[in-house]
Amino acid sequence: MHWQVDDVMTHKVTTVDVDTPVGQIASLLEREGISAVPVTVPTGGVVGVVSQADLLVGVAKGERDNARGGRPKGKATAPRARDMMTTPAMSIGPAASLTQAARTMQDRKVRRLLVTSPQGRLLGVVSRGDVLRPYARTDAEMRREVEAELRRRMWIYPDQVGVRVAAGAVTLIGAVGRRSTADIITRVVTAVPGVTAVANRIRYDFDDADLVRSNVSRTHPFSAEPFHPGKQRRRGRIRLTTGSRRRQRQDA
Repeated sequence: MHWQVDDVMTHKVTTVDVDTPVGQIASLLEREGISAVPVTVPTGGVVGVVSQADLLVGVAKGERDNARGGRPKGKATAPRARDMMTTPAMSIGPAASLTQAARTMQDRKVRRLLVTSPQGRLLGVVSRGDVLRPYARTDAEMRREVEAELRRRMWIYPDQVGVRVAAGAVTLIGAVGRRSTADIITRVVTAVPGVTAVANRIRYDFDDADLVRSNVSRTHPFSAEPFHPGKQRRRGRIRLTTGSRRRQRQDA
């Protein structure tokens, strides 16, 4: 399983519209126990966010305007969401990885991101706690996910490669045919969210490390393409050996 934002985000989100008064917003934040609320339009699009910090700035500004007589005469109107919201809203797509979400939060110094569709419709909210959820799983849950990932991506089952997990650190034991296969298994397991370290104790029958690094008939470890030692790759072209040229002349 590749954890994405959609897997951990909060789908049910409380919102306000652009004309919601500041008093209602403050009451809403207190009642729901949240620190910010998205501002949406009737079509579902997000136009901004009002946070507790925005409310404080709005209240302070209103007090200064009153003290200076800066408010226009006539009917008094309370500040509304449109007057104090932060825009544009910081958002991310539902298919983004948790790593991408964490980096975005860190780079922008925010605690949460709105999750929006390509059309800009609000789908949910993802927070720091949501992103960290995979790391809070038990060792048993982590082991089952690692085993499932190896089955899905490499057809590797526990009777071939065993998985042990202790506090997020994974130990791999067992045997495979090639060293390159063992290396790929390690990379697959390392990419599982929540895995903090990987100890590769997998045995292999054939060390193909030099072959994989060479330019001689390079193939993927799982490729069905046959190995042709008579063909050599050089500068992106196949060069036939002397024996191959001799056979070509005879065939001609």
